[in-house]
Amino acid sequence: MILLGFLQIFLLLVAPTVAQTATQNGDFSAGKCGEVYTQSHKPFQLNPAPYSDCTWEIIRPANETVRLIFSVLNLNPLAECSQENVTVSDGNGKVLGVLCPDSPRIDVYESVGGLSVRVFTDPNSHSRVLYLFYNSFLTGSAPVPCGGNLRGLSGNITSPNYPGRHPDFTFCVWHLETPKNTKIELSFSEIFVEIDPLCRFDFIAVYDGPSTSAPLLDILCGRTTATLETSSNSVTLMLSTDYANSYFGFSTSYTALPSSNTSSLSCAGDAMTAIISPSYLASLGYSAHELTLINPSCGPISSNPVAFIIPYQACGTVKKVEDNLISYTNTISASLATGLITRRKQIQIIVTCELDGNTTVEIMYLTRDNVIEEHRDTGRYDVGLSFFKSDDFATPETQSPYKVDLNQTLFLQATLNFPDPDLTVFTESCFASADPSFQDPTYDLIKQGCVKDDTYHNYPSGSGFARFSFSAFKFLRADISVYLKCRVIICDVNDKMSRCNQGCITRQRRDLGSSKWKANAVVGPIRLKPHTKNEVSESISEKRDEESLTNHSNFYILGILVLVVNVLILSFVILRYSRKQPAGYRYHPLATQ
Repeated sequence: MILLGFLQIFLLLVAPTVAQTATQNGDFSAGKCGEVYTQSHKPFQLNPAPYSDCTWEIIRPANETVRLIFSVLNLNPLAECSQENVTVSDGNGKVLGVLCPDSPRIDVYESVGGLSVRVFTDPNSHSRVLYLFYNSFLTGSAPVPCGGNLRGLSGNITSPNYPGRHPDFTFCVWHLETPKNTKIELSFSEIFVEIDPLCRFDFIAVYDGPSTSAPLLDILCGRTTATLETSSNSVTLMLSTDYANSYFGFSTSYTALPSSNTSSLSCAGDAMTAIISPSYLASLGYSAHELTLINPSCGPISSNPVAFIIPYQACGTVKKVEDNLISYTNTISASLATGLITRRKQIQIIVTCELDGNTTVEIMYLTRDNVIEEHRDTGRYDVGLSFFKSDDFATPETQSPYKVDLNQTLFLQATLNFPDPDLTVFTESCFASADPSFQDPTYDLIKQGCVKDDTYHNYPSGSGFARFSFSAFKFLRADISVYLKCRVIICDVNDKMSRCNQGCITRQRRDLGSSKWKANAVVGPIRLKPHTKNEVSESISEKRDEESLTNHSNFYILGILVLVVNVLILSFVILRYSRKQPAGYRYHPLATQ
């Protein structure tokens, strides 16, 4: 039985690799200089010679998308890109990308209907190797739905069907982001994909950043485990498999760690996030459950990492307004030891978020036996801009894009996503554009607090929000979509001399006033409603009726005019004719006596 178990393991691990090697020698090695492929999927390895200029074409039906994956790119490292390169184009000849000798070994291209790969090499000898794999699928439907965007302090990522075998043609991309001022530790507890020394067939690519354009951190394959650490608070994972030798995929956990290896702080939304390294905390003789905020009932939300979500309006957070600055401060400390003595260092971490101008300054002080560490970073106010159905601002408009009629009144609210009753919002400027990037031309609704559009109307503002309305319009000689960008001012409600209370300010008076904080908000697109067929038919019918009435009226008037003219002409002819006749015989009355 033991021998049988070893035989099964051998067949599981070794036999597939042998089969794939056989496939390499007999199936996917492309020895010709250029070829046309029409299969739904195919791997091929290229070993271009010096002086090569060859093109391989992939042709598929027009309703299919072709995904082409480079897993090995080994060109002459001494050659310039102009002398040696790989050009990938779509079915219409449009260049999708150019790979150079120093390009990352992994790259992915997609195109509807087909692709072409042109390999151009210089005259120098070199052991060039390119491994490519493509598969096609109906456009709009991925073979295996997976991947996505993840946010948080910690969590897990697994391949599809894990711990079962992953499907064929699996292609997944995960984008992971943790709070600012942190880095990410990835711990792969299991990796079991096809074994190959070059990771040509199935692989996991880890990128040190928010996309696959970031530097490649590592390429993993075979059966192994791994622990990786990023340099920032974002990482991207790509899993790619072909059609053969499906195994269990992978399982990894991720954890946010302080970028300084001790502690970090970030300010966003309505709270600040403080993270302390568990190993660092252990070196001081403490554990996570011993730490609290000023309010002892507020402890860490997790122990690995040791993380605190600190509200601005709770847990003992202290707000301070001074010299154009709003700050929120709290303290992380360890509970006091019981008894008469202690040999542990007293720990106190003071966290402060300072909001000033367009930025947020994050400060963390770590105090232990008169040792102070300080951390700083920048951020921005979080302001949202949304439409409402009516002037009571009770029901927000959820459809996007927002379709409206020309000249319809639009109701908007700018909201500070920062629950502080002592802050108010003032809409200083709003302008519209037909371009989502707000390039010229633009149209001002309000500028520096001065109304520029006759239909613009301000409503009374309240704690943390400002409301206004205007009538919908469209740009001439432009698309029917309109985008809106507003700049709002955040003020202290108790400051009567703040910018929020000054209204329209001319250029000469622009710098007057006390404390002010600014933020930008964007909303759009706003689109004109298309007319229905009934509306168009009714409009055409009404127009035809109006034209018919007008035509009948014109006909009657013309007839009367013609009749009058004919009568006048006839009278004139008769009168003239009678005057030209000779006197002749006429009867004269006799005189009577």
